[in-house]
Amino acid sequence: MPPRRAHTKSRNGCDQCKSRRVKCDEGCPCANCVKRHLSCTFERRPPQPGPSPVSQSDQSSDSPALSLRTDHAISSFQQQVADASGFLREWGAQDPELMHHYCIYTSKTMSDRESIRDVWQIEVPKIAYSYEFLMHGILSLSALHLAYTRPEKHSHYLNTSNFHMALGLQTFRIILQNPTEENCRALFCFSSLIMVWTCGAPTDLGDSRPLESVIRLFNLCRGIMTLRPFMSHVENSPLAPLFLRDFRFEPRPPQDHDQPILFPGIDNQMEGIRQLVASEPLSEQTRLVYQQATESLEKSFWRLQNCEKPAQCGMIFFWLISVRDEFVGFLVDKTPIGLVLLAQYCAQLYLFRGYWFVEDSAQELLGGVAAALPSRLTPWLEWPRQYCSSGRLPV
Repeated sequence: MPPRRAHTKSRNGCDQCKSRRVKCDEGCPCANCVKRHLSCTFERRPPQPGPSPVSQSDQSSDSPALSLRTDHAISSFQQQVADASGFLREWGAQDPELMHHYCIYTSKTMSDRESIRDVWQIEVPKIAYSYEFLMHGILSLSALHLAYTRPEKHSHYLNTSNFHMALGLQTFRIILQNPTEENCRALFCFSSLIMVWTCGAPTDLGDSRPLESVIRLFNLCRGIMTLRPFMSHVENSPLAPLFLRDFRFEPRPPQDHDQPILFPGIDNQMEGIRQLVASEPLSEQTRLVYQQATESLEKSFWRLQNCEKPAQCGMIFFWLISVRDEFVGFLVDKTPIGLVLLAQYCAQLYLFRGYWFVEDSAQELLGGVAAALPSRLTPWLEWPRQYCSSGRLPV
């Protein structure tokens, strides 16, 4: 059962809630102002303490900009989920059911390997006992899994899932601005849950557009990058089994000729895309961004080909994490080359369709790309379409 929430005063609430003398959730905007359609301001909020000397020295020069973009993405995501959930309650009698389901069932769907399942089943809940936002994340994913496994109560569990995710995001967003050695493990776990949750509920936030859903996933993956200076503390903890050799960013591994080819034709496909990038009338900076995205996508295919089998579903996030922020902006604008690369990525999604939170995502995303791609580039859809209809079994 989740720990009983102690009553705490809202000392950093918005100006409107303070004037009304009501408790503020301290979101930006807060739920009270959203419900009342008020402008939410924090002019009377005391200044936030700056990052610790360790985090300042370890972060790269573009970390403040990355943090700002990450906060904006999480804020937008939080608002969408809050609108879907309505903030109708806090902890409820159903929460023990959700925790039981997570520990017995949902945690075991995160991997085919026992050591990784143990982390999600045992270690992550241990961390959540000290971090309420992570407990909300666990219950949210559990409710989403129940919505999947019990379609007769889909709306009920989905609303519960949205509620817990919305509450978890409120605190997560604030704490992510100042990660520490103490809270980085909880932040990492919640970031991972967000990515799985977003894959599992791509069309339940008011739209059914697969392109917008995957762009949201690209943006939310940036939360992991914010934690980069603290990853050694995460890896040297009970979460260590999550960090297999396959998950490390390394040069192209040697080809194992004894393994079956997972992506026949991908080398020719990627070489063709490199030539496309070179031939298009682009600025030099834009061309560099596309070249980096192409190289990163190719490396993610290499890793999947040469990783220890069975491949872990976390590998489908490699490309999303490794691309530059400018490329995500290109996807938002639905630029043709960005869509071509996104179409090839569908093959990776298809490989993991056996996971309940992936399933038909590849076909849905391919359909969204096809609808937005200029006709002159539609031949680039042929290879991923053939792959995603081949019936190839997941690894």
